[in-house]
Amino acid sequence: MTTKRKWLAVGVACLACLAFAAPKGTVARSTASKYPAHAEQDSVAMGAVLLTSQEARSNFVSDLNRCCLVVEFALYPQKGQPVDVSWNDFSLRTIGADTATKAASAKVISASLQKKAASSRDVVVSPSVGIGYESGPVYDPMTGQSRHGGGVYTQSGVGVGVGSPGGQGDNTDADRKVMEGELDEKGLPEGAAETPVAGYLYFPLSKKTKNGRYELEYMLNGNKVVLRLSE
Repeated sequence: MTTKRKWLAVGVACLACLAFAAPKGTVARSTASKYPAHAEQDSVAMGAVLLTSQEARSNFVSDLNRCCLVVEFALYPQKGQPVDVSWNDFSLRTIGADTATKAASAKVISASLQKKAASSRDVVVSPSVGIGYESGPVYDPMTGQSRHGGGVYTQSGVGVGVGSPGGQGDNTDADRKVMEGELDEKGLPEGAAETPVAGYLYFPLSKKTKNGRYELEYMLNGNKVVLRLSE
């Protein structure tokens, strides 16, 4: 293996480790009562807020308004009493409707976004990360100063793609994986929670209700907790 390829492989491996080590979710507010919707069950406090369309655009690069509603949820376990968190325990219901929608994984949501774009030639906006290698310093043509000194480097930004009817674009798979990474990183962390945790839940809806009123249903220790939300 050449020296250049060796350093590139090391750099990619390091980036992968950092990605897996990065904390997931969002920062929980100081108390559950700081959320518009909040409740307590079995000495476990919880809070939730339904993101508006504008908030979804501000908090995500991926265009989630095309496919789903996003709820930020926070859980506050009692000290010494961990709570097992699973997305499968969450559902979103339009008030007055008979059926509810389960929270969907980052993988399902990102695949849905790419499918919609591929079938309609819609523009897809997704986060992007680039990894490269340069053998020497790179200089800014405007200032003459070095931007970075060579070796493995990364750059992030926003990728824009256009779907093609009946087929998949060249970057469809890569775009989907990057969107999945963003949604997974910001999603509610699953597993045993011993301290307050918070993050986003994604609910695919085929048709949004104008000025809709929604309820978040959460199964905690076999008991249903209902948090009334509003858009």
